[in-house]
Amino acid sequence: MLSVQVALQAPRAIRLRAGLALGALSLLLGCAAVPGPAPTDAVGREDLLTRVWQLIDDRHVDPAPSGWAEARERHRAAVLAAPPDDPEALWVALDRMAGERRDAHTRVEGPREVRRKRDDRGPSLGLALAQVEGQWVVDRVTPDSPAAAVGLTAGDRLLRWNGEAPDAVWARGLAQARHSSTAQAQGLTALRQWLDGPEGSEVALQWEQADGRVRSATLKRAELLFPPRAQLTRRDSGVAVLRWNRFDERLLPELTQALRDMGGSPGRGLILDLRGNGGGSFDLTMRLLDLLLPESQVVQLSAFRNGPRRDPYRAGGPKALYKGPLRVLMDAGSASGSELLASVLQFTGRARVLGDTSCGCLLAIRRHVDLAPDARLLISEQALQLPDGRRVEGQGVQPDRRINRTRAALAVGRDEVLEAAEAELTSTWP
Repeated sequence: MLSVQVALQAPRAIRLRAGLALGALSLLLGCAAVPGPAPTDAVGREDLLTRVWQLIDDRHVDPAPSGWAEARERHRAAVLAAPPDDPEALWVALDRMAGERRDAHTRVEGPREVRRKRDDRGPSLGLALAQVEGQWVVDRVTPDSPAAAVGLTAGDRLLRWNGEAPDAVWARGLAQARHSSTAQAQGLTALRQWLDGPEGSEVALQWEQADGRVRSATLKRAELLFPPRAQLTRRDSGVAVLRWNRFDERLLPELTQALRDMGGSPGRGLILDLRGNGGGSFDLTMRLLDLLLPESQVVQLSAFRNGPRRDPYRAGGPKALYKGPLRVLMDAGSASGSELLASVLQFTGRARVLGDTSCGCLLAIRRHVDLAPDARLLISEQALQLPDGRRVEGQGVQPDRRINRTRAALAVGRDEVLEAAEAELTSTWP
């Protein structure tokens, strides 16, 4: 998510560059009035449905896609029928309507997602899945998680999920997932919904290990911490890898120090690993560009609803800390702030991008609207373009070099995408 807002909430507000009329940037801007609880009666839900549709219609930066005018009526029955004893159902139904704008940022968040972002914690199995060579495999496992406790490891092939073949679970989830910015963004939504669930809910899994042995276990979702994290590691080749999980301003000191360390001892180059990084603070993205671009230059153009003016954003110059060789790693889970950073570094010739096409989710949120004490609406009110007018939204960042992964490499702990970037930095790349 990329959020760009006027600053009415001081704790996370920051300065915007001189000459821009937006004021300041922050992660989220809430409404002053505290809303009432989620409505359970038909009249209250009708009003809520109309309000959400109208707010999106009034504020969204882009023209409405075909079918938007009828979206309210198409989703009316689901909104009215959402069971009151399911705390997520009403918001899921409203989010599906919001998805008719074909935009990953414009959405309705229910209690579980609001709490996860507010508290950096939430229920999880502790595993990520990916399609590799046409098979559903474990991509990574969170330490001290339910998945780790039963011995699941990267490269394990999923055979059954609650007794079903994973392809069947995936096909059903993809058909039910809300529309989004791109096919890969809709796939990410379907995958999140597949793995998501309330704390204590159980999943029966069967999987095949790398040695061919088949194992089964029942996993129970547990409360896990998801704090912002950043890590700089130096490999034996002399190449360093900087990875962080989201664009959270709490990471600015750590990321700045990492780039300062690299500037003083650059080794053979730096890899920015943005795979799976869903974005966050616009200001943090711009600050990182300041630290990575040796020359001051226009890096983005900003546009608003019905506005012909395009405000330029500049970055780079004397504040740059690292000026050495650079590579960026991307995948379909790289979204918003990750795409802004990578696309600018690629556009300016500062870095090559390796991996896979990114999410294609690069619009900006200026505020959120509280719909209930634990639910909110977010609307894309600002479009971002590269200096040549191209948009990443709806397209994604295209890698300079696409790297296909294999299950065999995953199973033995090899990272083929990172290895390719490392090889480029340690050899003379054409």
